[in-house]
Amino acid sequence: MFKLLFKFIKPYKKDFIVSVITIVIESLLEISCPYLMSMLLEYGIIQSGETYIIDNEIVILLSCLMVLFGILAFISGLFFAKYVARFSKGVGYEIRKEEYLKLKEYSFHNLDSVSASSLLTRLTSDVNIIADTVSNSFRPMFRAPVMLVATLTISAITSPILSCVFFITVPILAIIMVVIVKYVKPRFLKIQKIVDRMNRNTKESIVAIKTIKSYVKEDFEINKFKKINDDSRKSSNDAMGANGLMMPAQELVLYSTIVGILYLGGYLALKPDYANIVVNIAMFLTYVTQLLATVQMLTNVTLNLNRAEASVTRVEELFKVNSEIKEKSSKLKVLNGDIEFKNVSFSYFNDKNYVLNNVSLKIKSGSFVGIVGQTGSSKTTLINLLLRFYDVSEGNVLIGDHDVRDYPIHELRRNISVSFQNPFLFNDTVLNNIKWGNKEATMDEVINAAKIACAYDFITNDLENGFNTMIAEGGTNLSGGQRQRVCLARAILMHPKVLILDDSFSALDRITEAKVKENLKNTLPDVTKIVISQKISTIKDSDEIIVLEKGNISNIGNHKFLAKNDPIYKDINNIQNEGLE
Repeated sequence: MFKLLFKFIKPYKKDFIVSVITIVIESLLEISCPYLMSMLLEYGIIQSGETYIIDNEIVILLSCLMVLFGILAFISGLFFAKYVARFSKGVGYEIRKEEYLKLKEYSFHNLDSVSASSLLTRLTSDVNIIADTVSNSFRPMFRAPVMLVATLTISAITSPILSCVFFITVPILAIIMVVIVKYVKPRFLKIQKIVDRMNRNTKESIVAIKTIKSYVKEDFEINKFKKINDDSRKSSNDAMGANGLMMPAQELVLYSTIVGILYLGGYLALKPDYANIVVNIAMFLTYVTQLLATVQMLTNVTLNLNRAEASVTRVEELFKVNSEIKEKSSKLKVLNGDIEFKNVSFSYFNDKNYVLNNVSLKIKSGSFVGIVGQTGSSKTTLINLLLRFYDVSEGNVLIGDHDVRDYPIHELRRNISVSFQNPFLFNDTVLNNIKWGNKEATMDEVINAAKIACAYDFITNDLENGFNTMIAEGGTNLSGGQRQRVCLARAILMHPKVLILDDSFSALDRITEAKVKENLKNTLPDVTKIVISQKISTIKDSDEIIVLEKGNISNIGNHKFLAKNDPIYKDINNIQNEGLE
């Protein structure tokens, strides 16, 4: 855990140092009070025959010192509380920020290997556990060693014989804690994994609530959640039960310490050479009480540290993942929308099971190209390689006569806009959703992009507040076709060299679809337009159509040529009742 914290401590080094200094001062001041009290009893109350004489000067001096030390300890505690809060929450902030930045570096290969719910848990719950543990554990973690060393030192100086009790019981207590920690740590890691499962199940249940209700599967989902919840309960009971042994074990050792001090002190008190041993016993018992309180705090710290250690392990796993998408230090710019695939083969699992096999094709800048194929023919994979969501296994993908791997990723993706079949809209205004990819765009540019996408009319006429209308989470207050057109306007506003429409006309009627395509051709003549679709009507008027079959190019040509010469295209065309032309 501490190795992770040291990576993010630099911006809060001052807060850390002040926290350590103040808690050490507070602990030393608190430890000094029992010692001053023993001095008061020993030197302030003097036995004279059968009577006792009080030395008022010493009593007042030592009493004032104890009051002063108490006030200083209180002030130190206030400063500690302020700075440890800044330190712990600051470190949590830094970890969460670096996690988020690291996730942005993840390739799609990396994201495929970790569930979204697990990533969310590591970004929120795990970081909160780490930050809270630092905050709650800081005081006892630094207080306990100071009190232990000071107590053993003072006790050894004051009464070497009585101090032997401490030197025997403290190692026993340390061994017990180490054994319990080793047993509990893996169980807390298991709990966090169950939390991942619970988050994933809950998310699926909420997102798919319509499907669940339509199939009358409420009972099935309830039982599935109950099972996960029951696993969580059993794992928590196992971990907490083992951790719960720590408190009685500590109390047994510490109360044994008290018994040992009383027994040994009582034995020594009977000897004339140890007349002042009673004063030392009082001081020792006070120290034992303080140690007991500190150790009880350490019990909670140990519990939190065990749980935090599991969270730290999961966070470190996230940081250890390295993206295979490497970015070159380059200032290369995308100058045009020329695209070429040279003998491209690709496998999602880095093996020989290629989903694209030796694909070669060229697309001229400014052309309107359609891509069609049966389900699983790897149409979208072509686009993923162009955007460097994945890198090719073999061959080269070029844009503007340069390999996509030679461009800075930001430059490459800023010049390739994509509008997806399942559009994602943010819980924000229509205007901000359209401007999301180009915050510097003027209102005139936004309106022009909306008109090209045939979104302007419904935004201004059908939405109550026009461009300022708030879009609900997931865009549920818009129809499927409206969402697709808003996303298309967003893609157009990027002013890209390449515009990719990945089945993004699927929710549009034919009249609107035809108008959008006409607008794209007339207003974006220099932009390369690639349309992926299952519908022949969507791509039939393309300059060129690429037909894919199981990761291979079956044929390339216009609609008339393919309808006569390509069997796959001909079958799709006939099924959709387009007929041969």
